[in-house]
Amino acid sequence: MINEYISVSFIYLLCLFAVFSNAQELSDPEKNFEYLWKEFDRRYALFLPKRIDWNLLYRVYRPKVTPQTSDDELFEIMSKMLTRLNDLHVRLDSKNPPRSFRSGKSHEAVLQQFGTVENFIRYFKERPIDKKYVKTELHERHENIFAYTWLTDDIGYFHFSKFSGVEKSSEIVDEIVDYFKNAKGLIIDVRRNGGGDDKVGKVIADRFADEKRLYMTIQAKSGPGHGDFAEPVRWYVEPDGPIQFTNPIILLTDFTSGSAAENFALAMRVLPHATIVGDFTAGCFADAEADKLPNGWYFSLSINMFKDQNGICWEGIGVPPDLRIVNTKEDVDNCRDRVLEFAVELINSGARGGQKKKENGSNS
Repeated sequence: MINEYISVSFIYLLCLFAVFSNAQELSDPEKNFEYLWKEFDRRYALFLPKRIDWNLLYRVYRPKVTPQTSDDELFEIMSKMLTRLNDLHVRLDSKNPPRSFRSGKSHEAVLQQFGTVENFIRYFKERPIDKKYVKTELHERHENIFAYTWLTDDIGYFHFSKFSGVEKSSEIVDEIVDYFKNAKGLIIDVRRNGGGDDKVGKVIADRFADEKRLYMTIQAKSGPGHGDFAEPVRWYVEPDGPIQFTNPIILLTDFTSGSAAENFALAMRVLPHATIVGDFTAGCFADAEADKLPNGWYFSLSINMFKDQNGICWEGIGVPPDLRIVNTKEDVDNCRDRVLEFAVELINSGARGGQKKKENGSNS
């Protein structure tokens, strides 16, 4: 009986030890750092195109983490390491206390163009185009995702704030293309567009295609090695819908054009009648996946690799404009859109996508 009691007590103590050990493990800063580094090591898809030595970053930042490292210090160390990835899809968040980090180049660009983050937020909440540029009523559709109007008697303007709902978008875009069918030129604006569903971007781009053209490939990770990728999936832009608009198109982009908006830009840039005007896009093309550290902090990482039709990965750089023009802080303060004004001038000058050398493979 005594032996049985001792055995039960011993098992009980082992269980308690396991519980407390596990609790200690979950709060151990070294274990959380190791977990984050290892998950990125086996799952992050962009070490090679970005030429990042992940092992070197481990040697730099791992010694900074000790059993005495506080949560604030750990969050800062992890953030500094992830900053090196220059990837807006890489995030780190904690709830208690609330902290949020996002890798990428956007913060500096915000301050340069808008002066303060508050000005930038106000810019995003405003209508996509100042009323002084609009000749007729600004039409808004699909929960105000789509906005379109006439800038002159024969130049149309079409803005969309995100890519959502394939079937609904297809139906509405067909109506918008029909609305502009007699336009001399069309300005498509994907500034202030954070992305969404790439399939919606293809649906829209297809309405402006003259023939089938390769514009993008996507490769998913297939193993833990930095170079382990599945075979590429090829994406084509091709004529679809009752009407295709193939008159001159100016696509407006800047650093607020992210993710699916950038992949849409990849589709539009292979069209011979389209010209990209503005600034480099955000440089975050890939799909992101979220996960959680043992201590409860959330993180996200890019899990596949996007390339253009020529096999170039623009991650961390962004789609380059054919003609680079950037609104200054003074322009923003004075409600002037220098980029839009130039686009109108370009169409009036008779430009037909001839502002760039096309190196695009058509068909297959």
